[in-house]
Amino acid sequence: MRIVSRRVLLKGSLAAAGSAAAAALLAACGGGGAADTPKPVTTTGATASTTAATAGTSNVGAPATAASGGKTAAELKVAVAALPKSMDPHEEISNVGMRIHYFTFDTLIRRDFLDNSKLVPSLATEWKRTDDKTLELTLRKDVTWQDGTPFTVADVKYTFDRLIAKDPKLEVASPGYFPLASVEAVDDYRVRITSTAIDPVLEKRFAGLGGQIIPAKYHQQVGADAFRLKPIGSGPYRMTEWVNDDHMTFEANEKYFGGAPTAKRLTVRVIPEVASRMAALINGEVDLVTNVPPDQLAALKGKKEIVVRQVPLSNVHVVRFNMKQKPMDNMFIRQAVALAIDHKTLTEQLWGGNAIWTRGFQFEGEEFYNPNRPQTPYDPEKAKALLKQGGYANEQITYLTETPNYYTNGKEAGEAIIEMWKSAGINGKPMLVESAQKDKLQKENTFHVATWSATSGTGDPDGYLWRNWGPDNAQQKSGWWTPESAAKYNALGTEARSILNKSKRFDLHQQMLEQYESEAPGTTLYIPKEIYAMKASINWTPYPLYYMDLRAYNLKIK
Repeated sequence: MRIVSRRVLLKGSLAAAGSAAAAALLAACGGGGAADTPKPVTTTGATASTTAATAGTSNVGAPATAASGGKTAAELKVAVAALPKSMDPHEEISNVGMRIHYFTFDTLIRRDFLDNSKLVPSLATEWKRTDDKTLELTLRKDVTWQDGTPFTVADVKYTFDRLIAKDPKLEVASPGYFPLASVEAVDDYRVRITSTAIDPVLEKRFAGLGGQIIPAKYHQQVGADAFRLKPIGSGPYRMTEWVNDDHMTFEANEKYFGGAPTAKRLTVRVIPEVASRMAALINGEVDLVTNVPPDQLAALKGKKEIVVRQVPLSNVHVVRFNMKQKPMDNMFIRQAVALAIDHKTLTEQLWGGNAIWTRGFQFEGEEFYNPNRPQTPYDPEKAKALLKQGGYANEQITYLTETPNYYTNGKEAGEAIIEMWKSAGINGKPMLVESAQKDKLQKENTFHVATWSATSGTGDPDGYLWRNWGPDNAQQKSGWWTPESAAKYNALGTEARSILNKSKRFDLHQQMLEQYESEAPGTTLYIPKEIYAMKASINWTPYPLYYMDLRAYNLKIK
């Protein structure tokens, strides 16, 4: 079956929409033949493993002996849009990084995404708070690293001492990730960790982004540079080969404490282009593909040997504004740029309903979610008034995004937003660059607006309102959000992350949201429903984070 282009699928639905914004989106995305918009796939979360894969049979690699709940496989082949730049889980926190790091390393505590994100044992068997700032954990005694050496408390201490030292190369070595004061080894299998202040989400941090434990002796032996290229973890898969921009190869850790993995070998291939990635699955070259755009659902729907699974992400796509570049230093102009984005059209037409129109910077289902907040507004007339108030003189505003898409629909969303801006009188220009060039331009601050995303790494607003936008993140460190503009937001966040009272924390987070919307250092676009496609013989559940959990309890071969 032919892989249907994005432009073809959008034309019919946009014509039906009839609004000026919908017409702008069509103009941005180009023309093509008419087609029906695909209906959203409804399989999500914990239900996916029991409801999605119901038709057809197919080999995954070369199925071998029978295992509990299914077969083992000689090889599982996965196609992705991109690979991480580093295999050090503390050096790179990215959508593509967390996917690979998740099955290479383990955390002390694990979020069970198959059971409402409940905290469950991982490398630690139990934990308790001895006071508001201190957590004591008991470690597993049956864990070995992937080179066969035993896991002990020395590895835990080494890992977090490294973060406490705030190595500038480490993205997680900041109070926004781990506000830790000390790590003390009580004995070989007990550790006492003290935070710098009262921390309401301390336990969740050890189950979240950057919480992976690394082996002390191996890291010291090979050094940081070698470790990022050839790591050893305690997870179910060990990396054996890395050909940059082509593939990674992993072998099963048969002695994994959580049980031997389902696939003996794992190959993760880079196929940046959507059409090529989909074709590789349809042709049987790979078993599972990530980052499936909604416009590909129609092409996959009729193939009974393939199943599609999707899940709303705990990740919101945003655009961030660079206050170091005029006219984005003006609050009224930033507010206008945000108000001139039609989120409803983006979610319904660009994403075919496979994205969520946000109610501000928050995630439904989390403890502090406020369903009474309004959906992120679209008001081009108010935007015009704000532009006048800010003295906007038709300056060109550059929108930086990368190709091939790092974010699904990233380029297409940028093109559409620039067209939407025209209705408010905003002079936008796309800056479509490759990934390496984007990093350079961001360091040089030569853009006005850039695509980004924010992940709820702890299931708490501290994990995104503070981690992504607080004073320890690049947005403020680089000056894109100036200290003067962020001062009140930072004060509210500092208080919210240092008290245990949930009602007070909720109020403070609401004030942070209001301050964020007023100062407008950026704005949310939508929360994608991440789509994966795979052979029907695979029973695998995707998570709301980009984690790819390939442990035996979550990967079965029929």
